[in-house]
Amino acid sequence: MIKSLIISTQRSPKLKIEWYHLLEHCLVEELQFLIDNSDLKETGIVLEAETFIDGFHIEIIFNNDKNYNNLIKIIRKAIKNVSKSKIVPDQIEVINEEVKHFDLTIEEKSLYNPIITIIGKNIEELYCKINKLDIVSIRSFFEKVDYRLIYANKDCFEIIQDSKVSSIKVNENNFDVYKQEPYLNGFIKSEISTTKEFMLLSLLSFIIGKSNNSVLDKQYLNKNNYYLGYSHDINVYGIFIILFVAEYQKDTEFINKDSIYSFIEECNFSMYRNAFITYFCLTETPRSIAKIFSRNLNQFPSIEYKDLIQEIHQINKEDLLSFVEFL
Repeated sequence: MIKSLIISTQRSPKLKIEWYHLLEHCLVEELQFLIDNSDLKETGIVLEAETFIDGFHIEIIFNNDKNYNNLIKIIRKAIKNVSKSKIVPDQIEVINEEVKHFDLTIEEKSLYNPIITIIGKNIEELYCKINKLDIVSIRSFFEKVDYRLIYANKDCFEIIQDSKVSSIKVNENNFDVYKQEPYLNGFIKSEISTTKEFMLLSLLSFIIGKSNNSVLDKQYLNKNNYYLGYSHDINVYGIFIILFVAEYQKDTEFINKDSIYSFIEECNFSMYRNAFITYFCLTETPRSIAKIFSRNLNQFPSIEYKDLIQEIHQINKEDLLSFVEFL
């Protein structure tokens, strides 16, 4: 049975993303070194890591319960070693080479463009090189990082070590659309503090742009004989953001919050909800949910995966309509 330990930290908006990217690389390097020099070397442990605009997570994936306590010790030792400014100089070169090869398409830039207006961060900050003149500040930063540690298996996930998660100032609009040929883009956003809010937003995103009979399909793409249009979700600083992008030509009329509300009001809600349950079970696991929540919610209990699915079953049309109305 696959299990994982997730180490995460939330980025301070005042600090550079590339510093967190370097910390992620150095911590992964130290974790791998300690695992390779332990009795766990041949147990099939896999490391995965990702840095995003709000911080990073590192996932240590394993399959034997007996490895748990030893991995916890290794994690704590790795964090301690790295916090003592154990910067791996080679990793600076690796990161600078890595970001040099990233190439965002016009479509991707358009999709992520609303992030700038929402939280003041640009997706292209992920691809900044590390300035070696920052090295003294980076060493100080490494010493002060606050980590969260989460355990996840196929049934649930729970916090082992908590950390302080901060909210940031965001714009007041919860819905907006930007039109610039050849794409339009936009967002719907809401703060999340409960799993029900997370599920309502996930369901809303599915209905808007992830199903074969989505709002985008029926109210925009089919009407204009367009092909490209979809929604994409990100969770940053406790804010769930539904991003959407679609083909656009001048003066094409696009959907708005009222038309989304009307679509939900008139649709076969049970069909969409059941399709979303299938989609959610295919695409999300306790591991993936734990990674989403690890940087973004201050407190949450041990969450059972089956309870999340049950929560979707309990959502009715009126719940979603009320949620959309007050966005």
